[in-house]
Formats: sequence, structure tokens, C-alpha cells
Amino acid sequence: MSILNINDLALQLVALDFSDEHSPNNVGPTKTSRALAIIHLAAHDAYAQVTKKFKPRLEDIPARPSTLDTSEATGSTALLCAGFRAATLLYPDFKEFIDTTAANFFNPNDGDCCSNLACKYGEQIADAWIAHRMNDGSSAPQLDTLYNQAAGRHRPDPLRPQQQTLGRNWGLVNPFVLSSVFTDAFLKAPPPLDCPEYATAFNEVKRDGKNDLPQKAPDKAVIGIFWGYDGANKIGVPPRLYNQVIRAIEDFQKLEHDRQIKILTAINVAMADAGIASWYWKYLYDVWRPVVGIREADAGWGPKGQGDKNPATTGDPFWLPLGAPNSNPINQPASNGTPNFPAYPSGHATFGAACFETAAALMGKTPEEINVKFVSDEFDGVTTDNTGAVRPKYEANFSLRKAIMDNNQSRIYLGVHWQFDATGGEEVGKAIAIKVAEAFK
Repeated sequence: MSILNINDLALQLVALDFSDEHSPNNVGPTKTSRALAIIHLAAHDAYAQVTKKFKPRLEDIPARPSTLDTSEATGSTALLCAGFRAATLLYPDFKEFIDTTAANFFNPNDGDCCSNLACKYGEQIADAWIAHRMNDGSSAPQLDTLYNQAAGRHRPDPLRPQQQTLGRNWGLVNPFVLSSVFTDAFLKAPPPLDCPEYATAFNEVKRDGKNDLPQKAPDKAVIGIFWGYDGANKIGVPPRLYNQVIRAIEDFQKLEHDRQIKILTAINVAMADAGIASWYWKYLYDVWRPVVGIREADAGWGPKGQGDKNPATTGDPFWLPLGAPNSNPINQPASNGTPNFPAYPSGHATFGAACFETAAALMGKTPEEINVKFVSDEFDGVTTDNTGAVRPKYEANFSLRKAIMDNNQSRIYLGVHWQFDATGGEEVGKAIAIKVAEAFK
């Protein structure tokens, strides 16, 4: 019984939440990252309070029953029950699945995962975490159609003209560790449309991100799809992917249980704050995606006919991206597309850098020093592409530094981000990792 069991459960819930046209309990990578953070924090604090091996993160935590011993077994029991309880509250549509999973560890008692004192205490801590985050701003409306028609501003994917934009209010959610997004994870404004940096990014994604897979360099397409996890059926969103990568690290697998608890909790807290920070900057700057920017680059095109006024760019009104992979579609064939929120900074880049930099710091290494062999769900020999063709299985071998780089670049190769989105996201993610690693050291 360990944090790995709770992490397994949480990642399965993310996949289920995005499966078979289910309306997600935690829509998008934003709410998903929050849910993962709370589940792991509840488990972390239950174990911490029982074993006294490290301090809990919740300040007003329920007092530990005096009759509870401080053994590893008792701490693990409290951890599991806290995780199961938090998961049930955050993923209510899957209560039966969670109860069935819990039954493999405990004897059910009137719907509770366990009747012993350690388990009940773990559940109290989960309830306390849910209550603590109840008014954190996450319940604000997250979908709207408040688009700005000016050049450079985010608008719907042409393949989905009725697309609503996701997460306008998410940047106002209370962070878990950051004291302020603006002070702790500051991001400067993106390059102006008429400057050389924008033109360089424009021409790169126009060339490397176009929907011409037969002509595309296979290695670029593989990198793009490998790091996808764009809310596809049975796959879910990026925070699930980055958890899987950390779990696959051999050095992580060899760690003592208490260190694994700290690292898995820290990376999910880092990604929750990454979602908040990234979405704050996304809607502050409101940058258009390549599919709109490239199609409307020339004067006369777009709602206001402004173009980007950059002499070094040439528009293509028919350009479409390779697109965020629409894997395992229920109705085949299906189109790939572009995510429904502004471009700058890249959420993938922010989540990935926050996760991998935090994990490396807490393992006492640099990202260059940590290697991993990993099979992405996008290339597991089972997942199908948007046409229904099964993709082959592929095991990649990379350092966490290369993971950060490839994860960043993957979004350009899919044609859904500009290069400055990736560099901006990595910058924000690194700033978050510093804060979170310090909090969990």
C-alpha cells in the first residue's frame, strides 16, 4: 500500500474522465491539475500527520488521534483512505470505480473504504483539503465566446467555428504554493506582430506544423504526437502524461516511500500552479494561434482586414496544422484541431517544465542527469490516430532535459503554438519549480 496506488488511481480517473464522450468532472488540463494536486496533498498530509516524517502542507489540519501509532503501515493506511476519499469527492461520476479499487485494499463498511481509525483519520484530512479549496475561485465559469476580432487576438479554430474558449477565469484561482502569479511567475509580453522574432516563429511553424504528414519529417511528427495528450479519448490531458514520465524513472522507483510521496505530491502541486499561472498570462495577452495567424497574415484577410503588418511573413488562407492529435476517436475519421484557449504561453511547456524541474530538484539532480525509458499512450501499439489506424508501439529513451525540449517543440511540430509560446511556458514553469521544490525539500 503506497502513494503509487493513489497515483495509479488518479491517472486512471483522468483517462476515464476524458473517455467515451463523458462530460468531464474536471474539464481541461486546468481543473485536472487542481484535482490531482488535492488528491496527492490529502494523501501526503495523512501520511505526514501519522508518521511524523515530514510536515503536512495544510495549516488547519485535523488533530491526529492520540491512539494512532506512527508506523509505516498505519501511515500508509491513512494515506490510501485520504486519497480514495479526495478522489471520490473530485470525481463523483466514478465513485463505483473508486470503491471497487478501494475494495482491493480494504473491507468495505457502509460505503467507506475502511472502518479502522487510521482510515477514518485519512478521510477527515481529505475532507479538510476539499473544504480548504472550496472557495479558491475554481468554480467560476470557464467557457465563453468573448472573442476579440483584432489581428493578433485569440479566436476559434476554423475547423470548429463554434468553439468556446476555456479557462478565462482560471488565472484568478488561488495558487497552492505561489504567493502571486504576477510576482513569482512573471512573464513579459509576447513579441509584437511586426517584429523579426514574430516573423521567425511564424515561418517556423508555417513550415514545420502544417498538416502534410506524408511530406513531414517523420521525427518531427513523432515528437509532436508523442507529447500530445490533448484531451483525447482514453488518454486525457498533459498532467497525466508528465506523471507517467516521472513514474517511469528508475531512480524514482528506487526511492523510499516517503520520498516518493513528496515528489509525486510536489510535481502535481507544481502543475496545478502552472495551470493557474499559464492561464493567467494566456488571457492577459490573448495571443492568436498559428491556424488563425497564418491564414490572416496578409492585409485584407480576417475580420478587420488588418493582417499582421510584418514584411517578413506571407499568409496562406488555406493553411491548417497537423493539429492536436484526436486519438481514439469514437466516430472515425475525425479531424485534429487547435486547443480552445490563447497561445502564449504554452500550457504543455509550462506544465512540463514545472513538473520535470521540480522532480529533478527533489531528487538532488539536474534534468540532464536523469534518464528515462518511456512509452507514451499516443504510441502504445493500441491507440488509433484520427483515421482509426493503430499507431505502432514506440519506447523512447531521453533525459528530463530532452523531455523539456521535445515537449516544448512538439507544439510547434503540431502547428498549434509559436516558438515564443514554448520559451515563455518553460520560463514560467521553471519559476514555479523553484518555489515548489523549496516548499517540499
